[in-house]
Amino acid sequence: MSFKLLYTSIFLCFILSAEAQLNLPVALYAQHNQSIFNIKERIYSKIYVRSSKGLHMQPLNIYVDWYTAEGTLLVHQIYLTKFGGAEASFEIPVDYPFAFLRMRMYTLENLKLLPNYQFSDQIIFVNQKSNFSQKQIPESINSNSVKLQSDEAITVKKVFSSFSTKGRNEWLIENKGKDFMNLSLSITEEESFEPPMYNILQHFKSPNLTSQHPKSDYYDAFVQVRGQLKLADLNSENANLVFSLFKRGQMPIIDQVPLASDGSFSIDRLIFTDSAQLSLQLDYRGKRNQKIELSYQQLGLFKTAPLYAFNFLDSLPVFYPRVKQASWTNYQKQDENEVVVYAKSKSALELLEDKYATGLFKGGDAIDFNMMLPNVRSFPTLFHFLQGKVPGLQIFFQSATSTQAIDSAVTAGRKEEESGIFGTPKFSWRSNQDQIKFFLNQVPVSVDALLQLPMADIAYIKVFRPPFLGAGMGAPNGAIAVYTKQGDEADYVPKKSKLTRFMLQGYTNPFPYLSPDYSSEKKRAVIDKRKTLLWVPTIHLNHDSPDQRIIYYNNDRSKKHRIIIEGVKQNGDLIRKEWIVE
Repeated sequence: MSFKLLYTSIFLCFILSAEAQLNLPVALYAQHNQSIFNIKERIYSKIYVRSSKGLHMQPLNIYVDWYTAEGTLLVHQIYLTKFGGAEASFEIPVDYPFAFLRMRMYTLENLKLLPNYQFSDQIIFVNQKSNFSQKQIPESINSNSVKLQSDEAITVKKVFSSFSTKGRNEWLIENKGKDFMNLSLSITEEESFEPPMYNILQHFKSPNLTSQHPKSDYYDAFVQVRGQLKLADLNSENANLVFSLFKRGQMPIIDQVPLASDGSFSIDRLIFTDSAQLSLQLDYRGKRNQKIELSYQQLGLFKTAPLYAFNFLDSLPVFYPRVKQASWTNYQKQDENEVVVYAKSKSALELLEDKYATGLFKGGDAIDFNMMLPNVRSFPTLFHFLQGKVPGLQIFFQSATSTQAIDSAVTAGRKEEESGIFGTPKFSWRSNQDQIKFFLNQVPVSVDALLQLPMADIAYIKVFRPPFLGAGMGAPNGAIAVYTKQGDEADYVPKKSKLTRFMLQGYTNPFPYLSPDYSSEKKRAVIDKRKTLLWVPTIHLNHDSPDQRIIYYNNDRSKKHRIIIEGVKQNGDLIRKEWIVE
């Protein structure tokens, strides 16, 4: 009994410690893969989140706004943190005219703090020219950079190092303590290195605890939707609300939504990038063709950045280069000759093919169907629609005799005596039976999954004649690929539709840093002028996984490499190591 009590106490302590971080003021800081960028170049960043309790381990929505030097918003981004960190990226526009841009980071809770603590701003230099003299360089910039070190909690061991052209380098990062660490690593060529304006030890400010604010009514993490059904005679016990989340290339998420007595509901813990279509269907016992009237809102700042005056705390920066710019450091991509292409107008099916099909699903020996025509929704299922439309493909339905099948037919609003036609579909390509493979947004699914798919959500269907090579093990007897709408298509909604749909904004998709692999001679026949030799935004080390091996390849010219590691321990201690390898 005492052991059970001890276990319960430990479990409650863990829950309380996790809840203690919710809605706490946090501070933000970002490390970047390098300090100066050219136009059309991508900035890779790692954002750290720290509260008064230490590294903010709970998931949290981080908002990042990129502004021009004059304060014009370029893009509004949203990232979800994991173990106190989030990866971010931004591509500098080709026509960007200024010498620097601004990165603004904040959370929804930060906006309730005093103005000096609402935002975490950073300045990033862009497109700097070599019209600066050496006498402009403050000695402090050159001397302090390498001396800024944290404790010896981590060590870095050299396994192998080569400064030859495209030579291989290997290092081992080890955690000497027992605490969890969230780290990021940047390796750049020393020949063109410029000291960054920020480092984690000097510029990661502590969270503001002096300005307390009322507790929020929800915790801003994941994608969340809050809504309420507007039905005067709603009885939540007789109502069944089901949501479906559709995104191209992914399996749809289908689940039931609990309804409160007043018709309110909440959908949370959704994770997707870019955008997705959310559909809601109400099945009301005793009523058919029940149209939904509801109000809803997507929680968080997914759509727009908060309005503000030009209130950046940092003054306009002045750039002091450490090294004299050489001609080979200008690795900006050259403009290519203009090419004019004339093409004929595409049909509706060709446009659908271009929009939805990718990879081995594109083209092929297939019959295509546009599912966004008004008459499509008159068919109970997509298999009823396909009957008799594909030469060689026979579709018939095995009668639904089980009680479960009849109940489901009645629930869907069909007469009980008609439920037999909604049985299990059977398929045959001439003499081959039941061997067809099925795909939803190019993901393998069962027949049952497609039977549950509302006709109103289908945009495009491709029926591949046998054999189809796009499946993992092949589909010798053909395949049927179904694509759901992305939300920007022309739509025809019947007056008595049971489906209500709207678009949700998701997280920004950060681009991964692609490090070249020169392990084979065939891959070496390229010109490599990279300034960033390696960028690893996320390294998690703890007692069970105390080390991580790092492998990267040199560029064509560098004889010195600068390695910078920054990060945060779970207790909130900051980590920074910087040194030169030659």
